[in-house]
Amino acid sequence: MKNKTQLYDEDLKKEDNIKFFSAKNFYWMEKKNSDHLVNQLVENLGVSNTYAKLLCCRGIDKENFNNFINPKIKNLLPDPSLIDDMKSATDIIISHILKKKKIGLFGDYDVDGTTSTALFANFLNEIGCEFEFYIPDRINEGYGPNINALRMLKEKSCDLILTLDCGTTSNTVINQITSEGVKVIIVDHHLQDNELPNASAVVNPNKKSDNSKLNNLCAVGVVFLLIVSINRDLKKQKYFKENSPNLLKYLDLVALGTICDLVKLDITNRALVKQGLKIINQSNNLGIKSLIQTVGINEQINEYHLGYFIGPRINAGGRVGNSLLGTQLLTELESSKTQIFALKLDEFNSLRKKIEQNVVLEAINKVNKKENGIICVGSLNWHPGVIGIVASKISEKFQRPSIIISESQELCKASCRSVKNFNIGKLIFEAVNQGICLSGGGHEMAGGFSIERAKIEIFKKFLIDKYFKKKNEIIKLYDTEVPFSNLSSDLFRFQEKLAPFGQGNSKPKYLIKNCYIRFSKAVGNGHLSCFIEDQYGNRKKGIAFNAFDYDLGDVIENTGQEGIDLIVTLKMNNWNDKNTIELQIEDVLID
Repeated sequence: MKNKTQLYDEDLKKEDNIKFFSAKNFYWMEKKNSDHLVNQLVENLGVSNTYAKLLCCRGIDKENFNNFINPKIKNLLPDPSLIDDMKSATDIIISHILKKKKIGLFGDYDVDGTTSTALFANFLNEIGCEFEFYIPDRINEGYGPNINALRMLKEKSCDLILTLDCGTTSNTVINQITSEGVKVIIVDHHLQDNELPNASAVVNPNKKSDNSKLNNLCAVGVVFLLIVSINRDLKKQKYFKENSPNLLKYLDLVALGTICDLVKLDITNRALVKQGLKIINQSNNLGIKSLIQTVGINEQINEYHLGYFIGPRINAGGRVGNSLLGTQLLTELESSKTQIFALKLDEFNSLRKKIEQNVVLEAINKVNKKENGIICVGSLNWHPGVIGIVASKISEKFQRPSIIISESQELCKASCRSVKNFNIGKLIFEAVNQGICLSGGGHEMAGGFSIERAKIEIFKKFLIDKYFKKKNEIIKLYDTEVPFSNLSSDLFRFQEKLAPFGQGNSKPKYLIKNCYIRFSKAVGNGHLSCFIEDQYGNRKKGIAFNAFDYDLGDVIENTGQEGIDLIVTLKMNNWNDKNTIELQIEDVLID
């Protein structure tokens, strides 16, 4: 029987770039660069060949270099009017503001929905407009507007309701509430399925009729452009007796929602996040400040902290606790209260992690490792609040689209995560249209749906042939090969100029060859610490996170005296006020 390396010999010959098989069962290839463009960057910008490659594989040339390295909102913020229905939405909202009418806000329970709601609420509060906000309970109400909640907002004198990060596919509910005399404005970024609801305006760059080309914005990004539009028109109408609000201070919420919703960091989103991180580090929002203190972060906040520490805690309220808590935290103006909210969210997050760990282990055991299609597993015992996180981890581990179902005796809820080049949102829409799923939606990389338990097996048959690969060949890309001696503080400082990192602008990954592992040992919860040495005896500290979730840990521990090739990223470790470069091992290449 052929081994994996032999199996793909023919394919390797057909590729321009060499593929390297790895301990994680990936194939690694260098990102394609034009030698001509690389040389141009070296000549025009006076940077090294390595730096030029990092720029080139991100599509950065001489002309857009400054905008990428130092993005300024004033240069890169899109015109809000480019988005369809923006003017209509602006006019309706301003009419309510001028008439001193209360506005209702209905947001989603995730970070994007929470920050969208908080952003609009904080803006309305600053300009003196009354509002009510509502975040549904994930377990009892589920995703999207429900008629009882909308009627509750109506009863509180809200005859205009904004749905934030939801509503695009909620035709039945929105058509019902509008027939009862309530105006609805949908502010969203999710894909449109069929006909739009009967709303007064649908501000969504991903609806079919929109030509703005701003489809990478998450909901909070769309909300920010909406308040920019409202603010401009209010200034024209001489609404403000003194200075108008400085909207830049709200970019902390935009950055948080953008990073946590995993949207592509295109030129617009990257500018919003980079400026937003500056605002966060000024401790503008008391809720974010309290969470930072609760977590114990004592360094400059970056996108990593948002994605792995702040975001999960805001999400935790909706997952296993109180869905309103995140929005309350981000809108509260008394520090004593934000501290209480932050501590409670931290408690919920600890509970979430405990529940999640058990579900992940059970889900892994249910996955058929021999198959190569979409993973679809479920259980009656799985908490619906964690299945989204579990789906992400299962998809990452097996590099396949993953659907995790929290079953009940009748109505079941599912969360989905996908991989590159497979649109899970479209699959969900098709299943809904065929009557297999009761409701659902999403976008390319994530989604969710509701389904009757009796139809789960029908759904699994529906999945057959929807996703299939002839070979289980998962391609990962590294930026460039570098000598061990070049993994320096200088390289780290340069790569930090490329931040913030995220979807579409990943943290640079480097190939280093002929290294030796020294003094490896298991640390923490499944991590592996070691020293990495080159052939000349130069040594750097190394860490492989979650190494034993894969074969990576065993490969590292059993390298012996053999030289190995590694895929690594750089991180700066501060110990006793001394900064040293640490190598984070992403993978080990196998001959």
